[in-house]
Amino acid sequence: MKQKPPLKTELHHWWPRTLADHWAAADGMVSVTRPNGTVHRAPPGAFGAITNAHHMRMGGPWDSTFEPIFNEPDKEMAAFVQWLATLEAAFAVPERSMVERISPQPLPDQRAAQIARVTASLLARSPSIRASIKRTTEYYRRGFGLTDPTADKTLIAANQRGLYDAYRKRMMHGRWAILFSDEREFIAGDGFLHNFPASQDGLNSGLKLVLPILPTATIVYMSPMQYPTEPRLVTLRLSADEVEQLNEITQVYASDFLFYRDEKPEIADAFRHGEHRKFQYHRHNWLDPLLDDLSQYNRWGKGGAAGISSRRPYSESLEGNRRLNRFIGRDN
Repeated sequence: MKQKPPLKTELHHWWPRTLADHWAAADGMVSVTRPNGTVHRAPPGAFGAITNAHHMRMGGPWDSTFEPIFNEPDKEMAAFVQWLATLEAAFAVPERSMVERISPQPLPDQRAAQIARVTASLLARSPSIRASIKRTTEYYRRGFGLTDPTADKTLIAANQRGLYDAYRKRMMHGRWAILFSDEREFIAGDGFLHNFPASQDGLNSGLKLVLPILPTATIVYMSPMQYPTEPRLVTLRLSADEVEQLNEITQVYASDFLFYRDEKPEIADAFRHGEHRKFQYHRHNWLDPLLDDLSQYNRWGKGGAAGISSRRPYSESLEGNRRLNRFIGRDN
């Protein structure tokens, strides 16, 4: 059997350089805050990489890599960012109702496939997904009684390999929203709020994802059990207070890195722990009602006018979890 050449040591980027460039300040540098409060400034390519993250080193001809599957979304990242700049969003006027603030946008099939590819790629190779795979794998290895339950990079990569395609296919159904900000910058981290499992199973309804992709834009994906089929994409311009709410959520899900352009965030207690944390059931009292409004917006509501459905899938699920917790509490 002819053996393949051994895999070379490579840096695999979970934060693509084509995207990192857009986080650079006027001097071409990106600022990164760590849990201890220290700040590092460096060129965009200096952050967001893991050595051999997508290699599976089995030995000899069985060595393989799945890094090439990310070539397509990485190559179209710049064009995708340019497209985001073409989307319109109403000004964030506090006196306006939410239905007046949300703007429906066209989303042709080709563009829908692109936003699914880009978002799925950023989710599938994110450090938070890798950390989830590592925790789960080591849990079962300990259960099997292995002397060393540590999951190495090859084992993590083997479990990570099929996630991109699974996420991408699931994201072809659901509703998208782009949140814009003029008053405050969004921050990004090595983790962000989502409830996608770190496996190809369980990709059912109730999924949600909030991904800060630019200092001025955040991608939201929602797949509640019920929502209007049109529009497939909406936009919303946030106020400074609303951006602050999202930034606080990002700090909970980040572990080691917070990226920003010009506005240094105040470090929250959740980020100081230096681990990927999460809200219980990934529920949030402020965010879930916002996701309800975004997912239930209907440009042809009652009487033919734009409206927001009375169904509140994310908020009702939040309340259901509260009732479950109270029920469990009575038995303890």
